[in-house]
Amino acid sequence: MSVSTTQPGKKYVFGVPLYDFQALDIVGPIDLIHSSSKQLLAEMESIGFLPAGLAPHAIDVEFIFLAPTLDPVKLHSGMILVPTATFSTCPPLTCLLLGGPGPQFFNNIPEAYVSFLRERVNEVEFLFTTCTGGIVAGKAGLLDGVKATTNWEFLDVAKKECPTTEWEKERWIVDGKIWSSGGAFAGIDMFEKWLEGRRGEVLKG
Repeated sequence: MSVSTTQPGKKYVFGVPLYDFQALDIVGPIDLIHSSSKQLLAEMESIGFLPAGLAPHAIDVEFIFLAPTLDPVKLHSGMILVPTATFSTCPPLTCLLLGGPGPQFFNNIPEAYVSFLRERVNEVEFLFTTCTGGIVAGKAGLLDGVKATTNWEFLDVAKKECPTTEWEKERWIVDGKIWSSGGAFAGIDMFEKWLEGRRGEVLKG
């Protein structure tokens, strides 16, 4: 059986804006991707936990956690997240990942977030939204004319407040470079699909 490898020299830099989202919307996809990363597999090989030769088949990835300042961001659950860069110091990105907040945030998105997303959306190769992160993207004007989904409990809200987006009741939808999912677990499944062809077949399963 032939073993596919990732594109040589390709690195995916994820920008993850921090706000009061459901932790699983972000932590789930990040853990899934990191479990197939060159960094983790190389470390596991170096201590003899995995056989040598797997790391070249892994995805090269970096996560940048972003906010207007470097002040910690507290989620409704009490979890505290620490930014690693600000919007103004953020390096070039390959991907944006938006988790799902409650109405308190998506009905009052701070201008700093809207400006950052609008500035960076044309730069990235992929825009990912999980759960009500789709509504954040829609309200920021990133989904005009796009097919997308969001948490099904909020589909009617999304259709009313973001009418220029073609909202559909699906687990996830891919429309060009925009990947949107319903709930948190659908987001994990969406990223499992995205990883196909971006990590070697030897790492599947």
